[in-house]
Amino acid sequence: MEWKRYSALLSADEEREFVPFLHELIACAFSIIQPLFLAGTEVHRKADATPVTAADRGAEAALRQLIERRHPGHGILGEEYGVRAGEHYRWILDPVDGTKAFISNCFLFGTLIALERDDGAGYRPVLGCIAHAAVGLALIGHRGRTALFRTDGTQRQVHVRPGRRLAESTVLATSPPGSPEEGADGSVRPVFERAALARTWGDCFGYFALATGGADAMLDPRLAYWDVAAVVPVVEGAGGRVTSWRGGDPLSDPSLIATSGSLHEEILALIGTESAPEPPDRP
Repeated sequence: MEWKRYSALLSADEEREFVPFLHELIACAFSIIQPLFLAGTEVHRKADATPVTAADRGAEAALRQLIERRHPGHGILGEEYGVRAGEHYRWILDPVDGTKAFISNCFLFGTLIALERDDGAGYRPVLGCIAHAAVGLALIGHRGRTALFRTDGTQRQVHVRPGRRLAESTVLATSPPGSPEEGADGSVRPVFERAALARTWGDCFGYFALATGGADAMLDPRLAYWDVAAVVPVVEGAGGRVTSWRGGDPLSDPSLIATSGSLHEEILALIGTESAPEPPDRP
């Protein structure tokens, strides 16, 4: 079955240039984050009351420095340090996706990095990674393929599960149904109630599980742009489908329904879209 895709194609030349550099960025992030995990790292609160640590700030600062040194003309959009203007290419950085997991000694946090290209109609991701410092694993994906890499250099291609109905499926989400954290944008409850197995193994790990064939759907009613950009090429490269909570572009309306494909319409029908807010301007 064919459906709309929101990542752009990565050229062979871009793959040769940027995939090795992405491995360098992953190693850089791991070198900052790994020593701070389970080390009693001090937790601070940002203006929006969300937690932040030296792992978030230190990893993003190091990633930005490496990008600026290697590709000084590229733009950067990061969760911790904002926007750096550039031309044609832009890197999207979420150094610790799942900071609440990180500070709770939970292994499900990760690093999200995306490379976007502007072909004249705005930036679209061409390359993305979901990297888990706690276990030394990373998914790197683009429209052609998604592969799982280990720190020993071994790799294998991954793919979403074969299609199945929701009643036979494993569905993941970041926040429990009805929790204040889930917000007012929509609830995963109707989907959880009909799934064979539902768990809050969320943040970027949920998309990792989907792309590697461990789950059938991952749901987030509201997200930030840096939560979405890397996930789109990873899931699409693994053969999965992504939309926003409203069923449209998750990059213009930061939220995600990510599935193996066959149950996507069933989930959209269950959650409905008529009460969802209008999408904000895309960054």
